[in-house]
Amino acid sequence: MKERLRIWPMKALAAFALACGLFPASVLLGRWLYPENTLFWWLPLALAYLWGVIGYLLPARRRLLFMIAGCLPLVLLIGYFQGPQGIISLLTVLPCLLLLCLLSPAWARPVWEEWPAGWWIGGAILQLAAQFLAARPQFSGTGPFLTADLLVYAFLLLLCLNRVGIRDGMHGAEKAPAPLRYRNTFLVICLFFIGVAAASWDTLANWLDTAWYYLRLGIAYAIDFIMRLLPRAETSAGGQGTGMGDLGGFEEAADPNAFMLFMEKVFRVFAAVILLALVFIALRVIAKKLRALFRRIMERLRSYAAASGEDYVDEAESTLNWDEKTQSIQDWVKETMQRRARQPKWEDLDGRARVRRLYQQYLRRTPDARGRTVREAMRKDARLSPSVSGRFTDLYEQARYSDHDVSALEADQLRKQV
Repeated sequence: MKERLRIWPMKALAAFALACGLFPASVLLGRWLYPENTLFWWLPLALAYLWGVIGYLLPARRRLLFMIAGCLPLVLLIGYFQGPQGIISLLTVLPCLLLLCLLSPAWARPVWEEWPAGWWIGGAILQLAAQFLAARPQFSGTGPFLTADLLVYAFLLLLCLNRVGIRDGMHGAEKAPAPLRYRNTFLVICLFFIGVAAASWDTLANWLDTAWYYLRLGIAYAIDFIMRLLPRAETSAGGQGTGMGDLGGFEEAADPNAFMLFMEKVFRVFAAVILLALVFIALRVIAKKLRALFRRIMERLRSYAAASGEDYVDEAESTLNWDEKTQSIQDWVKETMQRRARQPKWEDLDGRARVRRLYQQYLRRTPDARGRTVREAMRKDARLSPSVSGRFTDLYEQARYSDHDVSALEADQLRKQV
């Protein structure tokens, strides 16, 4: 249980990749069967994903029954909340059932090898077909869901291809060094985001135009606010006279203050110059920070590219050694003929042959163990408990290298445990 909890996040990520591959089918079916309820476009698949991820924590023998048990609540949920199409709404469960059926056998595969390359390609084809259908009127509104899912799926696909490429470059040796994996992953993430920015340049340009518009609007509001704080020259009309003596009343008109009008214009120009200077300083600081960030990223990329081969040992194999090529072809033909030959039944074998047959079956299910000794293979297999792997190692070495007999009962017990 502790070992399953340790690798559970990686298995959950693998299940998430499969869910992203099936997500377009769920969205398109949900849009067709529940056009007004977007919740049913993604909720059934999300519930199936959570159910399948929880099922990994169970023992291997109980996972299949657990997956089958998870299909019933989904069918009841869709049956209770039927869409406008009636009983046809049960088609919404199809991606969920496919997800649960594929997760059960995938849990036994090694990490990052749960899905064959053909399944990844099928998911990519489904993503492209969904992008084509999203432009149709009957599937309107699904574009944002499908675009976001396409980005996530493409990101996971690149990570998987990078991981497989590093593993193949090790020529069957042990796992690649951690610095090499981290550098390649960092470079893949950077290139992915650069590609996304280039693909969505029109959207980014619209965002920049909007930001520049609001910046100019803010500057205009700031200038107007400062101008409202400055005193304005007012034209005041004089009152009537005091009516002393024979002078009588007269009306005196006061001229506008020319100095205040001049100072108002000076303050306007001064405020505009200050705001422009502040904007220029801010843009200059931002440009310096961006240049420094760009230089740092480029230096980091150059250092990663230069150091990518420090922890990597190239095991070159000569293609001109005809003896090795001939021997490899002979071994391949011999192995093919032996594989096609009909093997005797398990009950007809003795204890020693049963143990060796069991290890051959183990190698077919675990390709990474080829080329290693049985002790190395058992020590690196995290699926087997230490007691089972130790028992397997002892019995195989006894059956292969010693003269001591192995009882059929011991071989049968080992087969049940493995």
